[in-house]
Amino acid sequence: MTNDSLDAVQPPELSDQERARVRAEVRYAMMVLEESRPSPDVKHESGIEKVLGYLSNGFVLLLVGALITSVLVPGFQRSYENRKQQLNLMQECLGQFLLYSNSIWQEYYAILPLTQELEIDKDEYLKYLKEIAQIKLKRYDAFAKVQALAVAYRHNSDAGNSPVETALKNYAIQLNTASAGIDKWLKGLYCTPVNREESPCNQFDPTFDAFTEYEKIKELVVKIGNRESDNAAAFMVQEINELYKGGAYAAR
Repeated sequence: MTNDSLDAVQPPELSDQERARVRAEVRYAMMVLEESRPSPDVKHESGIEKVLGYLSNGFVLLLVGALITSVLVPGFQRSYENRKQQLNLMQECLGQFLLYSNSIWQEYYAILPLTQELEIDKDEYLKYLKEIAQIKLKRYDAFAKVQALAVAYRHNSDAGNSPVETALKNYAIQLNTASAGIDKWLKGLYCTPVNREESPCNQFDPTFDAFTEYEKIKELVVKIGNRESDNAAAFMVQEINELYKGGAYAAR
């Protein structure tokens, strides 16, 4: 390629005016680029600072306050009221249990005067039967209330009866056994002839001994009336204390 050809394809030189305009445009572009860059003296806000910045906004504070007032506070209030009601029911259940367990002592002391007798007649037998029956009716009423109130001892994880309900059921079996022993002793005292020539009952146990059988009843009643009732009551009190601590009622 000749020099004339090279000169033909090279762009014509810019005029002084055009060069000045290009330089001005380059300077303006560089200035815009520099302005868009973050200043080295400005620190980026952390995530916490951004969150605090959002929370300082009045509208955001209004929304948060409305959320706390309408959702969180009523939820905590309902939870507190439910736990308080549960605590009251548990305490009432304990009170009914004490009445229930005390009935075996009432039944035991009701027959105490008869321990000096070898046998009793029909009138006396019926008299004590009526007195014991009244004690039993009050006991059944107390136990029905205990069973109904014992539901308060159930936890959310309990699929069925709670440990307290199971303990109360086992206690009731033992108490009924002691009560049945008293009934049997009273009947033996009436049916077994000692000074009489014949028994007023169709059947009786000729080997019945009032004192020996009474000692068995005494041992059974003392066991159920003291140790077993104390264990069951302590179990219930433990559950009440756990709920009391969990609900922070001590501060109220």
